[in-house]
Amino acid sequence: MTHPPISVRRARAADAHALAALSIQVWLATYTEGVSDLFARYVLAEFTPEKFLALVNAPDVSLHVAEVDERLVGYALVRSGVSQPLVPETDSELCTLYVQESFTRHGVGSALLRAARAGNDGLWLMVNVQNLRACRFYEKHGFVVRGSTDFVLGEGRHRNHVLAMPQAASSGA
Repeated sequence: MTHPPISVRRARAADAHALAALSIQVWLATYTEGVSDLFARYVLAEFTPEKFLALVNAPDVSLHVAEVDERLVGYALVRSGVSQPLVPETDSELCTLYVQESFTRHGVGSALLRAARAGNDGLWLMVNVQNLRACRFYEKHGFVVRGSTDFVLGEGRHRNHVLAMPQAASSGA
């Protein structure tokens, strides 16, 4: 089966609404079975066009989008200047790498990760330990577990691996 070509570019202000909608879709599909009031409030507060517009214009942020047929199918968000005690050698965090479900396993995530790594001496990120597909993706791309932390939402605590891309490997892509 032939897949349409994927293009990756820097996000623009005009992408803000599509980024918000894509984020909500991917987050809910990945982390929920049914939508509770808590989850609805979280995604509607966290993933807004206004927040994405601010990210597009932020000097410490690198935001890349993946497009197929001029429609957003994924994005990668890297923020610099974010320290992580478990990964002291870099302060560049891969905050988000989201790919729309129908475009997983088409190379979108790998293309976005290459864009995210460009210009960084290393990356660190957090990934939910139960998101096995994402854990395998990052392992395949050379990330290693450095420890764990919790993502807290309401009364729930969700265990996350802290992963790091060793500096030597990050300069090769």
